[in-house]
Amino acid sequence: METRKSYKIIIFTVLMILINCFGRAIAKAFSLPVWLDSIGTVVTAYVCDPFCGAVVGLAGNLIYGFKDPHAIIYGLTSIAIGILVGHAARKGLFNSIFGTLSASVAVTLISVIISTPLNIFLYDGMVGNIWGDGVVSYLRETDIHPVVCSAVGQFYVDFLDKVITLLILYILIRAERFRRKKLAAMAIIPIIILSGFVMLTGTTVRADDEIDININNIQTIYSSDNGLPCGEANDIVQTTDGILWVGTYAGLYRYNGSEFKWMNEFDSIRNVNCIYYDEEGRLWVGTNDNGFSIVINEKITNVVDEKRGLSSNSVRCITRCSDGNYYIGTSSSLMVMTLDGGLDFVAEIPEVEAAHDIASDDKGNVAVVTNEGKLFIINKGTITSSIETGVDQEVFQSVSFDDRGVLYAGTSSNNIYYYNIVDGEPVKENFIICGTLKTINDLYFTSDGLMYICSDSGVGYLDKFKRFHYINTGTFDNSIDSMTIDYQGNLWFASSRLGLLKVTRSPFSDIYRAAGLEKTVVNSVTLWQDSIYVGTDGGLDIIDIKTEKPFEDNLTRKLQGVRVRCVLTDSKDNLWICTYGKGLLKVDQRRRITAFDSRETHFGDRVRAAIELSDGTILATCDKGLGFFKNDEMVDSIAYEDGIGKAMILNLTEMSDGRIFCGSDGEGIYVIKDGLVMDHYTVANGLSAEVILRIVEDPEEKGAFIVTSNGLCYMDKNDNIRLLEDFPYFNNYDVWPCGNGELFVLGSSGIFVVDRDEILSSDEKPDYELLDSRRGLNTALTANSWDYMDDEGNLYLSCDTGVFRVNVNNYGVTRRSYRMMISSVNLDNEPHEIERGEPFYISRDISKVEIVPEVVNYTVDDPNVEYYLEGFESTPTYLPQSELSSIVYTNLPAGDYKLHLCILDSKNEKVIEESVFELVKESELHDTKGFHIYMLLIAMFAVAWFTWFIARTQIQRTLNFQRKQLEFTQNQVRMGNETILAIAKTVESKDEYTSQHSQRVSEYSVLIGRELGFTEEECENIKKVALLHDIGKIGIPDSVLNKPGKLTDEEYAIMKSHPSRGAKILKDFTVVDHAIEGALYHHEKYDGTGYPQGLKGEEIPLYGRIIGVADAFDAMTENRVYRKKLDFDYVMNELKRCSGTQFDPHLVDIMFKLVEEKKIDFDKLYATKKDAAEQKKKEEAEAADKTAEEKQDKAAEEKQNKKDGEGDDK
Repeated sequence: METRKSYKIIIFTVLMILINCFGRAIAKAFSLPVWLDSIGTVVTAYVCDPFCGAVVGLAGNLIYGFKDPHAIIYGLTSIAIGILVGHAARKGLFNSIFGTLSASVAVTLISVIISTPLNIFLYDGMVGNIWGDGVVSYLRETDIHPVVCSAVGQFYVDFLDKVITLLILYILIRAERFRRKKLAAMAIIPIIILSGFVMLTGTTVRADDEIDININNIQTIYSSDNGLPCGEANDIVQTTDGILWVGTYAGLYRYNGSEFKWMNEFDSIRNVNCIYYDEEGRLWVGTNDNGFSIVINEKITNVVDEKRGLSSNSVRCITRCSDGNYYIGTSSSLMVMTLDGGLDFVAEIPEVEAAHDIASDDKGNVAVVTNEGKLFIINKGTITSSIETGVDQEVFQSVSFDDRGVLYAGTSSNNIYYYNIVDGEPVKENFIICGTLKTINDLYFTSDGLMYICSDSGVGYLDKFKRFHYINTGTFDNSIDSMTIDYQGNLWFASSRLGLLKVTRSPFSDIYRAAGLEKTVVNSVTLWQDSIYVGTDGGLDIIDIKTEKPFEDNLTRKLQGVRVRCVLTDSKDNLWICTYGKGLLKVDQRRRITAFDSRETHFGDRVRAAIELSDGTILATCDKGLGFFKNDEMVDSIAYEDGIGKAMILNLTEMSDGRIFCGSDGEGIYVIKDGLVMDHYTVANGLSAEVILRIVEDPEEKGAFIVTSNGLCYMDKNDNIRLLEDFPYFNNYDVWPCGNGELFVLGSSGIFVVDRDEILSSDEKPDYELLDSRRGLNTALTANSWDYMDDEGNLYLSCDTGVFRVNVNNYGVTRRSYRMMISSVNLDNEPHEIERGEPFYISRDISKVEIVPEVVNYTVDDPNVEYYLEGFESTPTYLPQSELSSIVYTNLPAGDYKLHLCILDSKNEKVIEESVFELVKESELHDTKGFHIYMLLIAMFAVAWFTWFIARTQIQRTLNFQRKQLEFTQNQVRMGNETILAIAKTVESKDEYTSQHSQRVSEYSVLIGRELGFTEEECENIKKVALLHDIGKIGIPDSVLNKPGKLTDEEYAIMKSHPSRGAKILKDFTVVDHAIEGALYHHEKYDGTGYPQGLKGEEIPLYGRIIGVADAFDAMTENRVYRKKLDFDYVMNELKRCSGTQFDPHLVDIMFKLVEEKKIDFDKLYATKKDAAEQKKKEEAEAADKTAEEKQDKAAEEKQNKKDGEGDDK
């Protein structure tokens, strides 16, 4: 048996050593903030004894010592843990959670005390756990003493470790005691929870959109005057990041929409003939004298020239075939290169000499055009065919394949031939004549089927039906060699003589340009009978809306050379034309003309403007005044001398209340009502000036916006006028409410788009968006002109070059996206390159981080940009892209950050595009948030435990004290109860007939109290009071108290004194509340005839009334020395008779209820009293017999003693 027991101990010990090693390995592998190397130690110390626990702990350190000899010295700590836990087990500390936690803190302190000196001596104060070392490093940065730092670091690890270890021991103990698998399994759950707590701690981009080239575009030329220093461009491509690369004779340029950057750091690229961008993101740059270079992520990775096997250093064109090989056309021959296994030439085709242009399809075919104009078809490195145009003085100039594999070949003339490739041979399908274009240099396909054409004489495109369209590029019409479309849909054309041309889509449409009309100053525009009618200084222009073509008729011929100031369409579909020289003209639906001038109506010939009133009347202003026209005649007029001053009326507005506001040229506003001038507003009334350019009713509040010569004013519905001082511009012409809360304010600098409520608010300056030449309005608006808005929100604008159109509901051009990137990062003013798509790491010692963001934007828009560094700041920064420069952060804490760069809409409400860039500030463990949380949690846990320990100890002391106090109080109560009962028995012993009387009175009183709603405490109190109610009878002589006959007056007076005597006895008796009330008042009567004080009604204390009823009831139902007990019916009748006189009526009712509910049972009551009397007689008889026996025994004993004495004498 002993051998088996020893065998089990050895196995158990080895298992515990392995658990220690396994726990330590787990903690180290997962970098946990604990050791987990003492679980086996504490279990052994508990199961066996302290010595065994110490052996297991030391054995683990000896094993660790094979890797780190210093670990053996820390065996001292393990020994101390085993001994301390063993002694704690003997004291039973692990029988409760409080004892377990107390033991864990003791073990922690011992571990810290032993380990800290070893740490300082062996490891410079470091703990050996990354979390503990983090605590030490963190504290050292605050200039705390190194010893304290080491001790605190050791405590952080040991405290959590020892708490978890001993909690595991406690759980195992509980599981073993329950001995049930289910409960044992449940006991594992806290372990899992605790463990969890520890653990916690490169394709070219082409736009698909077809641009309405001829109307909605802005053309911008980049040359030596505005950013492209060399003033010429040989080729242009775009990479997937949105950057444009421009090849020139001066080298390679990088363009992001705002800056041309000369890549002078590329030593191998000093001039550029061609650029090619492949699907893997490689940029191939062919030079004129240095071969070609491959650029990846804006770094040159390879340079290939004649030294590397290239046939010539002059590279003219590059493409990639669908078989993966690259074809490089040089001035000498065509080279075939592969990238498999590195850069290597696999073939040379000398027949293709001086390649000029090259293209490939997805079937392995490559088409090459040479300088001589010959077209070669190549497949798998072999020439399969070569052809010429067959036309005199015409040679091939350029080639390109569409997505169906059809080959298009541009020529030196204006022809494009297209072919199907069949078995390597080009089969001609047809040809296309490209208008006036000559020498077609480049053919560019879009994914939606368009083909753009670049030539020496301009550009154009073929639509999906192969119809040619010319693109008017103005003076940019020479030596256009290539093009591309950026990711935002803008067209870029490269000219080797003129530079770059950007064609950008605009929200504005140039109607005159689309119609082919010459530029002219426009005074007014309106829509009538599906045409646009335009009043100019030279007459009337008419443009068909559907065909966008101008046409002439009798009306235009009639008005040729006449200055037209205003054109108006009325509600009856008549056209009214205000002229300078021919008066006012009306054109009806049948195009019949009626003239109103000085000859016909005495109306002036110089008509300025006209409006239609709400009743259909036409009101016009001219050089003589105002005229009212209806039914083809002038029905009324107001001359200037009739009250509207001398200044010319420039504009007219009818308000919703019927008043007509007339804006004058220097005399303010005249107000007309019912044909009479009724009011006049000037500077004195709040106008900023008296030259009124326009008055526009506010549809929301029935006020009016007033445009003066030097500002913008507002008249409210009460006719109060104020200057809108916060409006950002003063030289305005007109105001158009747009129905969506916005106002279009037209002025000399463009169109200000503002929010109506903001402009009328005086709280802050309103935000605005300016639509000017940068947004496509590359003209000037005409002052004192009359514009037109149709039902769809299209606003037709009178300009000094013609008519422009913009939609007030869609004036922001929709963009597919914006490309954003970080171009560079400066760390403490030192530039650093970044890897695209990879987090950027910042050294921990860097204090200043300067980020240079880049928004690649080729549009005319200046979008709003939002940026913020997630993890460092929560409030974003907003600014226009044009103001975006570098972003600087100083003293960034260590951690992971995300820089959010967003493009917003014009109102800063909706994110159009967002890019996120990862930044990592390298750190030590103690720099991380997780570590700070760890430190805080452990500190809180430690403080909470010590607080709990102190509080629990104090509470335990308090409980012990309260327990003693309670025991003392209970003893006092018990002694008081015994005293009361003793007193009551003493009283009752004086009268053999009143035995148990006080006991029964107390019981009746309790029953009454419960009916009155007394608490149990109050019931217990009245019981004691009732027991003492007759205590005053102690002072009554027995001769009076037990007199069988009638008492004399003197004796009766003595008897009536017992309430007062009892009150005196209980005067200083504090054990029972209301004790005096029961003794003093139980003989008072409800009608005031009682004694000793003659109180009545509720003057008698409640206790006195209750005990009075109970006392009388019991007195009538028991035998007294002077009479026998009374009959039941008599007793009840007596109670009823004395209700309200002697007794409280309510209490009498309660007594009746108690009797009816058998809570007071008369039969049982009488039987009990009879039994009590018989029992008393029996006890008295037994006492007499016992007394007689004692006397006999005593006599016999005396007799025997006497005999014994005599014998002794003898």
